[in-house]
Amino acid sequence: MLPDPFDVPAAWYGRDISKKQKLWSYEFNLNEISELENASKAFSDAGLPLGLITSDNFPLPNLGEVVKRVQKELRDGIGFTLFRGLPVDRYDQKMLATMFCGIGSHIGLARSQNAAGHLLGHVRNIGADLSDPRTRVYQTTARQHFHTDSTDVVGLLCINKAKSGGTSLLASSVTLFNEIVKRRPDLAEELFNPLARDRRGEIPVGQMPFYSVPVYNLLDGYLTCFYHREYIDSAQRYDDAPRITAFQKEAIDFFDEVVNEPGMYLSMSLEPGDMQFVYNHHLLHDRTEFEDWPEPERRRHLMRLWLCLPEDRPLPDSFAQRYGSVKVGCRGGVVTKETVLHAPIDA
Repeated sequence: MLPDPFDVPAAWYGRDISKKQKLWSYEFNLNEISELENASKAFSDAGLPLGLITSDNFPLPNLGEVVKRVQKELRDGIGFTLFRGLPVDRYDQKMLATMFCGIGSHIGLARSQNAAGHLLGHVRNIGADLSDPRTRVYQTTARQHFHTDSTDVVGLLCINKAKSGGTSLLASSVTLFNEIVKRRPDLAEELFNPLARDRRGEIPVGQMPFYSVPVYNLLDGYLTCFYHREYIDSAQRYDDAPRITAFQKEAIDFFDEVVNEPGMYLSMSLEPGDMQFVYNHHLLHDRTEFEDWPEPERRRHLMRLWLCLPEDRPLPDSFAQRYGSVKVGCRGGVVTKETVLHAPIDA
């Protein structure tokens, strides 16, 4: 039986929440920027690797309280927030990385974003080949399409924006579910059945090159979405992966169709100095196609964090195939036999 429609703060429409910017954006004041600078300098002077940054060794006496409220808003509220006003042109790459990871440490524990063990990621167009199933779309200028990441929260810090395009898109997977139930309950029910996902060559010890998790998952009253269409499609390259049925394809096609309808999603242009944090279990995120600058130093560049929340909802056991564990406070990320955890300043 399908659950009743969900009436929670994260069940919003883009057309409505776009008019409530004060609800989801926060401008750093001068004192908070100074606090970030002082904490970053003290951490750097201590000589610790960036991957060891914590809320204890990156104290934020005042801003830390704001960030803790953001953590709750991510989990229990609308599911995202945008910090603005960090003067990125004032700092070098190391300082920016330290500030970003420092704020992230007050939200959650950094998790590995790839087989290389990057606790700090760099979102750049490196001209990767989209026809290669190992390619991640964020390494290209192509549109990403709505998806979730393999962690509780994803954070982005914009350092350089594209010459044109590259707009951030957010959509509520809760609202999307409610719409699908209303229009096509038969397809909504199908989305609770497992679909194979491609690991794109990042295979944990003892695991298959693919794993199977439903798009929608219901546990203890929590509706959790886990979706990445490209990885679902490319998993079909494995002979032993379960085949996508015609009805399953119809269901995920409808999922993609509805989430892309005008009014469903929120568009925002991330400016240099903006930090965006998004709760994956309630929201889908996307990025439009973009044109990059010809000069290497001006090209689009965002730093990225995958964060595990210290207090959060339970996740179904099936998520352990990708998350490594479903234990609250210690789950998410990509770890293989070759993984060595570190936070590269330049990558």
